[in-house]
Amino acid sequence: MSENTEKSVPNNDKGFISKLSNGDFGLAKTYWLYGVVVGFVVQLVMKSITSIGLLLIVMLAYTAYEIPVIIGTWHAADKYKGPKVWAILAKIATVVGAIMLAVGLFAVVGILG
Repeated sequence: MSENTEKSVPNNDKGFISKLSNGDFGLAKTYWLYGVVVGFVVQLVMKSITSIGLLLIVMLAYTAYEIPVIIGTWHAADKYKGPKVWAILAKIATVVGAIMLAVGLFAVVGILG
């Protein structure tokens, strides 16, 4: 008699964005590496852009990237097994980050309008 001994293994066939938005990289990596570090680099790049058209393209690309980061940070906080305070702070940071992202988008649209 064959017993099903297959263990639940994370699906490694998922793409990067899917893993990111599901919080599969863990809270610290999702928040600090994919959120803070990448965001800092993008901000530096955006400060050096002088073309409104290029700024718009970078902002739209960053928004497309940042949305899964925000969602993934929230999901990673739900899965976090450490001290509850870090999960709560991460969720507060995701709300603030989403607001800041929206304000940035409105600012870019205002520049174009």
